[in-house]
Amino acid sequence: MEMNKKDKVTDMTHGPVFSQMTRFALPVLFGMLCQRLYNFADTYIVGRFLGDEALAAVSIAGTATYMMFSIIMGVTTGVGVVVSQFYGAQKEQEIRKAFVAGGYVAAVMALLITAAGMATTGPLLTILHTSKKLFPMAAAYLMVIYAGSIATMLYNFSAAVLRSLGNSMIPLLFLILSSVLNVFLDVVFIAWIPMGTAGAAFATALAQLISGVLCIWYALKSLPFLRVKGKQWKPDKGLVKEVLRYGIPTGLQMSIISVSDMTLQAVINTYGTAMIVAYGVCMKVEGLGFQLADAIGSAVGTFTGQNVGAGDYARVRKGVRSGYLLNVVCYGIFCPVVFICARPIMELFTKTPEAVSLGTEYMRIFTAFFFAGGILVVYHNILRASGDVFVTVLMGVSEVVTRIGCAFLLPMLFGYRGLWFVSPITWVCAALVGGVRYYSGTWEKKARMSMEGGAEDGEKKEV
Repeated sequence: MEMNKKDKVTDMTHGPVFSQMTRFALPVLFGMLCQRLYNFADTYIVGRFLGDEALAAVSIAGTATYMMFSIIMGVTTGVGVVVSQFYGAQKEQEIRKAFVAGGYVAAVMALLITAAGMATTGPLLTILHTSKKLFPMAAAYLMVIYAGSIATMLYNFSAAVLRSLGNSMIPLLFLILSSVLNVFLDVVFIAWIPMGTAGAAFATALAQLISGVLCIWYALKSLPFLRVKGKQWKPDKGLVKEVLRYGIPTGLQMSIISVSDMTLQAVINTYGTAMIVAYGVCMKVEGLGFQLADAIGSAVGTFTGQNVGAGDYARVRKGVRSGYLLNVVCYGIFCPVVFICARPIMELFTKTPEAVSLGTEYMRIFTAFFFAGGILVVYHNILRASGDVFVTVLMGVSEVVTRIGCAFLLPMLFGYRGLWFVSPITWVCAALVGGVRYYSGTWEKKARMSMEGGAEDGEKKEV
């Protein structure tokens, strides 16, 4: 099959490993940075035009939406893993079937997220100890975000399919367009049309809808083997199960982590507005740092999926070593810069001295632990893409136990400063679980069993 010659896709089963992964990761990273930058712009515009209380409300709402994004990322990751394995195995017809099956799963999940999210907004904010003053602003933001979850799912689904085929550039281009549009719409719906925090959410949803439509349009226009006709629209039940086999554990793992994040946010919320603002801005910077890890992890996941499909497990191990090296390079630059610029970064978003001081302190602590977080993401992606998905749930459980335990224990021992060490300790513990599993070699056994099972099923169908 010569798809990579006539279509905009990349075969990662041959060629130099490190340079291939770097070329794939860079567009993903730039796309994530654009997304993060418009999140920064969103935060900046909310803080400047609506004040610290609105900024605190959006920060709380952002934590509450993480579970929604966890499910979306779980579903789209499942689609990406299945498609990348079929591409590595050179099974064009199965790629199209996986695309259809994944589309059905994504659509159903988006509708469920919208319904469940809008129905539970009030109770969720209550659980997070949201104050009466912040509650209406946080609720308004959340309701719009949940209503627009179909737009978020559309972009992530189409981008996951393209990336699984080795094309990380097109999702980047449409995301850049979306980012610029989002910043413009923020100004429109917050400064020009005074919609409050709901305006920030509406700008985000509309920008994601446009990027998602463009991304799926490009995929169908430029990749003929994805075009579906007539009876091909009927989803393959086996592939629906396969997408869910990878997607559900991933979504569950990320959802479990979101519960621990919300627990930490609830503890933070008891310390007052200055602490909430400081933590909210630091979460933006922490999220920016994790974009590096996620870009590298995306490259590791796609690389692993294609090479598992091709049956080249030695090459998968080379990909993991390249993932380590990329983390060293990226965090060797990022962490010192953030450490030095922590105070100016805080002052961009708030002029409250207490919030600036708290945020600067936390930022300088978590930068020392970012490498562990990056390695954790590498392990998540190699294990997931090779079919060893259950252990990623265990890694998520370890994060929950560690984060919740530390969120209550460390402040008792060290005061509010104990909260600053909760996430770093969590990253280290979860990375150790993933490292032990990876070096045990179980992932390779799982991958061989999965691909051999798939081959047997294919032979039965052909007969």
